[in-house]
Amino acid sequence: MKSRTLASINRGIIAVVVTLAIGQAAVTAQDKEPVERTLEGVWRVTFTPYNCATGVPIPPAVFEGLFTFHKDGTMSVWTNNNVITVTRTPGHGLWRREQGWNEYSTKYVNLHYNLTTGAFSGRQEAAGTLVLGESGDEYTSSNVTTVFFANGNPPATGCSTAVGVRFE
Repeated sequence: MKSRTLASINRGIIAVVVTLAIGQAAVTAQDKEPVERTLEGVWRVTFTPYNCATGVPIPPAVFEGLFTFHKDGTMSVWTNNNVITVTRTPGHGLWRREQGWNEYSTKYVNLHYNLTTGAFSGRQEAAGTLVLGESGDEYTSSNVTTVFFANGNPPATGCSTAVGVRFE
C-alpha cells in the first residue's frame, strides 16, 4: 500500500511538472512579438533608368545606390551614375508607409555642382513608390526624378525602376 501511494504521488508530481513546463512554453511563445517587416535599415539599390514616354529600359545607364531608412521617417541617400556630368551631394529625404505593410512612398533631394568649377548647378528631386517583398529583405520601386538648373527651371525628368536588397 505504501509503494502504491508513493507511485501515485510520483505520477502526480510528474504530471504537475509536465503541465507547468507546457504552460510556460505556451506563455513564452505568446510573449514573443512577430518580426515587423519594415524599410528601416540600410539597403543596396540598383536603378535601371527607362524612357518615361515609352517605358523602354536604358541598360547602359544602370547605376547603384545606398539608402538608409531611419526610424523617424527620414532617409539618407547616396547614388552615382555614369550619365551625369556633375558632382552630386548625398541625398536627404522622407519615407512613409502607405497602404498595408508593404507599400511605401519616398521623396529625396540632392544638390549638383559643376565638376570643373565647383559652382552650384542645381538640384535633383526624386519621388517613388516602393513595394517591400514578402521576406522584408528586398523591395522594388518605381521612381520619377526632376533635375532643376540653378535658376529653378525644370529642364529634365527621368524615370527608373529599382531593386533594393537589405544590407546585413
